[in-house]
Amino acid sequence: MKNNTYRSADHLIQGIKDVLSKNRCSFSVEEQVLLEDCIKRLEETKNPVLDTEKREIEVIDILMTIYKIFSFAKDLFDTFNN
Repeated sequence: MKNNTYRSADHLIQGIKDVLSKNRCSFSVEEQVLLEDCIKRLEETKNPVLDTEKREIEVIDILMTIYKIFSFAKDLFDTFNN
């Protein structure tokens, strides 16, 4: 189970890094910093010393942050395309 968790976190980390590196979205500096913070926090959750409950709460918090960023980007995109 732990290996799957680490792999999932690694995939999410890589996906965020890919989005940032391709720079396809016009993220603000604040949004880029939030995504970079998400990467750091996801990497911290892979620490086996953390208990499972704390790790799950961290991941949920990170996913909520990512959702907020992409929702804002989508709203912004929709605003300029209407």
